[in-house]
Amino acid sequence: MILDKANETIRIFEAQWVDDGYGGGQSPVAGSKFIEVKAFVLPTGFAGAGWAVNSRAAQQGWADTARITIVVKLTKTLKDFGEWSRIEAQGQLWTVVDHPRRWRTRRVDFVTVLCELKGDAA
Repeated sequence: MILDKANETIRIFEAQWVDDGYGGGQSPVAGSKFIEVKAFVLPTGFAGAGWAVNSRAAQQGWADTARITIVVKLTKTLKDFGEWSRIEAQGQLWTVVDHPRRWRTRRVDFVTVLCELKGDAA
């Protein structure tokens, strides 16, 4: 099966909620507990807007990517994987910005998530 041959190892950190320090509520941070899984990391969007995005993408490949989609085979270890989780992939820290979407067919069970780069791309 194709999902068994995923080409990148990623780390998924559970999201922990801590006080924001201003008395306004809590914000998510990456916890110390993580799991490593094999996944496909697909470029989804770029920093900037309009034609500048397209010219920058053509010149630099996807080095300027600000959004990625991660496709991973569903396992029991992914039970804490959700919105605001942090993911370490391609040497950078990403934040899950939407609820993971589960896809199921007769032969395959997988999850896709949309992630944005945490901080500025260097």
